[in-house]
Amino acid sequence: MQRTFEHILFEQKQDVFCVRLRRNRLDEQDILAMAEELLHLINERGCRKLIFCLGPGVLDCLYSVFMATLVMVRRTLIDHGGVLKLCEVAPATLEVFQACRLKEFFEFEPDQATALAVLGN
Repeated sequence: MQRTFEHILFEQKQDVFCVRLRRNRLDEQDILAMAEELLHLINERGCRKLIFCLGPGVLDCLYSVFMATLVMVRRTLIDHGGVLKLCEVAPATLEVFQACRLKEFFEFEPDQATALAVLGN
C-alpha cells in the first residue's frame, strides 16, 4: 500500500527525490511530522539524492525546529551515502540560514532544474 504524505509532495526523477512542502506555514507538530515523512523516503524508499524546494514563498514556521530538522535529514542522508540540495529558498529564509550560521552547512541551488543538473540528472 502506497503511503500518503500530509506535509510534503514528492516526485522521483530517476534516482532523485524532488520534495516540496504542501504549505509554507508549519507549526512545530507539522515540522516533526514532515521530518518523519522525509525519513520514510530515506529509510523505506531508498532516497539517496534529495532536492528539497523551500519556496517559492517565505516559510512561516518555528525556524529553530525547522533548521534542526534539516540538519537531522542532511545527517541521515550523509550516513546513507546521500546528498541534500535545497532550492527555491526565498531571500528572507536564506537570511535565517545565515543568522543561524548554517548557510555554509547546506548546498543551495536556485531552482529544481539546476539542482537536478548538478546531481547529474
